[in-house]
Amino acid sequence: MQHHRAGAAPVDLTGGIRVHLKYHQWLAICLCEQAHSALTAPAVRFALSGRPAMAGNIFINYRREESGHVAGRLHESLAPKFGRKKLFMDVDNIPVGKDFENYLKSQVAACDAMLAIIGPNWLTAKDETGQRRLDNPEDFVVIEIAAALARDIPVVPLLVDGARMPKASELPDSLKPLARRQAIEVRHTNFNSDADTLIKRLREVLGPESRWRGRATKAVAAMAVLFLVTWGGYRFVHPMRIYLEESFRAVQQLVEEAKAERERQARVEEKRKADEAEQQRLSALKAEQAAEEKRKADEAEQQRLTALNEQERQARVSEANRIAEAEQQRIEGEAAGRAGDYDKALASFNEAIRLNHNDAVAYFDRGQTYSFKGDSPQAIADYTEAIRLDPKYADAFFKRARDYFEKGDYDRAITDSTEAIRLNPKYAAAFNNRGFFYMKKGDYHRALADYAEALRLDPSDALALCNRGVAKLKINDSSGNADIAKARELKSAACQ
Repeated sequence: MQHHRAGAAPVDLTGGIRVHLKYHQWLAICLCEQAHSALTAPAVRFALSGRPAMAGNIFINYRREESGHVAGRLHESLAPKFGRKKLFMDVDNIPVGKDFENYLKSQVAACDAMLAIIGPNWLTAKDETGQRRLDNPEDFVVIEIAAALARDIPVVPLLVDGARMPKASELPDSLKPLARRQAIEVRHTNFNSDADTLIKRLREVLGPESRWRGRATKAVAAMAVLFLVTWGGYRFVHPMRIYLEESFRAVQQLVEEAKAERERQARVEEKRKADEAEQQRLSALKAEQAAEEKRKADEAEQQRLTALNEQERQARVSEANRIAEAEQQRIEGEAAGRAGDYDKALASFNEAIRLNHNDAVAYFDRGQTYSFKGDSPQAIADYTEAIRLDPKYADAFFKRARDYFEKGDYDRAITDSTEAIRLNPKYAAAFNNRGFFYMKKGDYHRALADYAEALRLDPSDALALCNRGVAKLKINDSSGNADIAKARELKSAACQ
């Protein structure tokens, strides 16, 4: 059967049947034959669109000054697998006069996956004003990644040149979800194998759509057959019956596979949510345990401090009681000394010193008691300890000087008197004693000077008047008799 009509083309169908079809009938047959042949799904799609088809668009996000070399190598590795027209990586491609932010967002919206190349300085890179570039909302990298994350487009962080995955706390709010994306490391020394891993991962991301398109080709072919039957009539049914059955089986398989894929993705999502919920539960449990441990530690520390404070309080109370008891013993010793009971006084002072061995006054009082008993060496020892505890104890120097004098050590007696005067320049008795010590050494002029100062400080000091009178007579100054007479007027027992 041959028909020659304008616009018709001869076609050899399965089984050797040759018919003349109009162009649209011929196109349908081509679709059927290509879908039924061993050609790949992209080849069939080429018959429909006139251009090769890719599994999906890929957006490469990077900073040119830091990772441009890596981006270029990746582009060359991905192009043979996915097609150059499916890769977008340079802002130089932005048309003149276009709003670059809107254009970038539109390009990102059209992509099926994004590769975010992260170099060592990706987190800290700064612009000409010194501001961190990630904190600038108009930065190309920020705009592109934020747009992909907002549209839930798969974003794969690529760690290059030893870079680490950034933490959420280090990223601006719009990029924080990036920290939860699984990263791939691309090393210079293992670039080819790392690139193959990346391609495999990308195919996993883009795979379901590619498989769907392959199966959908047969569905389109089936529709073409129905169209052909409508135009060509019964004579085309028998040659195409086998292919038609296969096409419908392909459609049925496509539906089943799509359903299975949806169920698989639902299970994956359900597992992801369950894992996320479990992770949140574990994190909450860990935080609760940490909080409980901190509470217990704080409580234990508070109890320790409370116990320590109580111990310190009790120690202070005990110390205060001990010191008070020591002071009471010292006062009782002074009373016994005034009554002339030196042994009882010594016993009280000994107990006071046992209770408070840092009490300079107790040592001073016991030293005086030893002096009253004529034990100058022991008295000097106690005065010395009192001075060690209180180096400004003028009375201790004054008393020790008298005991040194009793031992015949006039020079030490004079030295201690001088120190007592230095500590208390108005100490009239110390001037009188030092004058007496000078007089015993025969230094009458120094003695007279000290007596004069003692009388200046205390004109009614009968002992100083008597001693000055004696010193004057030693140098044949008869005015000494007047001093002695006046001293007796002030105190009848003076100069006896």
